[in-house]
Amino acid sequence: MADVVTVNLFGLCSERIGTRRIRIAAAILLAWMAALPVIAADETFSTLTVGGETFTNVTVLTKTRNDVFISHGRGMASLKVKQLDTLTQIKLGYLVEPPKPTKSESIKSTVANISRIEADPRVQAAEAEIMARFAQAVEQFDPRIFYGLIAAIILSYLSFSSLCRSICLKVAGPPKELIPLIWLPFLKQIPLLKAAGMSPAWMLTNLVPGLFLVTYIVWSFKITKARGKNVAVAVFLLLPVTNLFAFLYLAMSGDTTDGEPKKRNVISLPSSARREAA
Repeated sequence: MADVVTVNLFGLCSERIGTRRIRIAAAILLAWMAALPVIAADETFSTLTVGGETFTNVTVLTKTRNDVFISHGRGMASLKVKQLDTLTQIKLGYLVEPPKPTKSESIKSTVANISRIEADPRVQAAEAEIMARFAQAVEQFDPRIFYGLIAAIILSYLSFSSLCRSICLKVAGPPKELIPLIWLPFLKQIPLLKAAGMSPAWMLTNLVPGLFLVTYIVWSFKITKARGKNVAVAVFLLLPVTNLFAFLYLAMSGDTTDGEPKKRNVISLPSSARREAA
């Protein structure tokens, strides 16, 4: 029907006007009208279900980014693109993102990728070479090195514990019954805290990452004061490298007060009394 009307229109225009321009325009219009059924055929659906409602004899009239306007057996309607199923969106020319894989699908894909990697001959050859080198290193390993390392660790721990014991003995803080705890890991903090006049409850800060640093700062200043040393020793106790020397100084130096050596309590007798005593 559209072709007949177009042909009649083309003939009428040619008879009345007869200009070359009108004939060319009419020819273009005729070709466009003839192509319409082909274009429409790609965007027609016998049935289309959207949101629980089914449309029949559907023809797409206009498409926008978010909406699709259709004509169907009962009239016309406007549909949201997001309401259409994935296959319909693809057929209408919309770019659809692929659905995200579920956790089980991701795990299966990961396992499959690992299996492919393990099956790669190059990976297998590299694993075999690593295992061969490791076995060779084990065979060449001297057990004396291992035993020497263990002995060095034990000796370092005992030396450190001995220095801690020396600090505790040189202050009036911890009771003597707590001194043996100085040789036990973790529990050595009890006499050290008592030596600085601090409660053993400060040990609970070990359970919070980073909070024990506050305890160490407070302990450094308090133990320095308890040993009668200058506050600079506490500062050195907090700094890298110098903390080792400051700790050795606290453990091995004598008793002082405000940087001055403590004077011994000596009773001086008069010269006459000394002669009589002699």
